[in-house]
Amino acid sequence: MTSQPALRLPQAAATLAKTGKLTIVALRSSSTAGVVASSPAKTYPARLQQELAARFPGATITVVNRGGNGEDAPENLRRMDADVGALHPDVVLWQVGTNALLRQFGVSGSDVPMRNGIEKIRGYGADVVLIDPQYAPWVIVDPDAKPMVKLIDDVGREQNVPVFHRFAMMQTWHDRDKIPFPQMSFIDGLHGNDFAYDCLARSLAYSLALGLKAPASQPAVASSGAPPAR
Repeated sequence: MTSQPALRLPQAAATLAKTGKLTIVALRSSSTAGVVASSPAKTYPARLQQELAARFPGATITVVNRGGNGEDAPENLRRMDADVGALHPDVVLWQVGTNALLRQFGVSGSDVPMRNGIEKIRGYGADVVLIDPQYAPWVIVDPDAKPMVKLIDDVGREQNVPVFHRFAMMQTWHDRDKIPFPQMSFIDGLHGNDFAYDCLARSLAYSLALGLKAPASQPAVASSGAPPAR
C-alpha cells in the first residue's frame, strides 16, 4: 500500500484509548449508501468496519452507514440531528461536493453549509473528516469539479478539519496506475463498484488508524494516494 498521512482525530483517539470503543458515522451520498455494490457487505462503510476491526482487534469499532441518494450538503444538514446526532458518534466521515456538482449548483455558496455542518458535528462532540468527490467520468467533465475539490480543501484547512482526498487518490489510480474507469467505476460513469469501495475503505482505514494511534499534537493533513495492493 502507498503510505498516506494520518487523519487527525484527537477526541476519537482519546475515546478509543480510554474505552476501547468507537462509533463512526459515514454520512450521505449514494456512494456511501453503496449504490451498485454487489451486496451490503461490499459497501465502503461495511468494508471500513472490517478493516478497522483487523487493525484494532481488541476494540469495538462500529461504522454506521448513513448514506442517501442525491442529497447535497444543505439537505444533509436538515437530517443531521436524526441521522448523526442521535447516534452520539465519535467520528463523522462526511462526503461532500459531488451532488452539488451534478445538480449544477456550482461552487459559489457551497462553503456555507459545509461550515455549518462542521459546527453541528462538533456540537455532537465528534471529530469530522471531509471526503471530497470521486474522480469519475460524470464528475470530471464538470468545469467546477477541481474548484469544488479546492474549496473543500480550503474549508478543511480553515476549520482545522482533515480532508480525505478521494478525488486525487482515484486520479492517481487512473493516471499513474493506468486503472481504466470501467475497472474502478460502474457503467453509469459516476458510482463506484466493489473494487473502488474496497480500495477506498482500505485507504481510509489506513489513514484513520494512523490518526487514532497518533498523539493529539500531530497536524491535520489530507490523505491521497494509490489504491492499496490487492
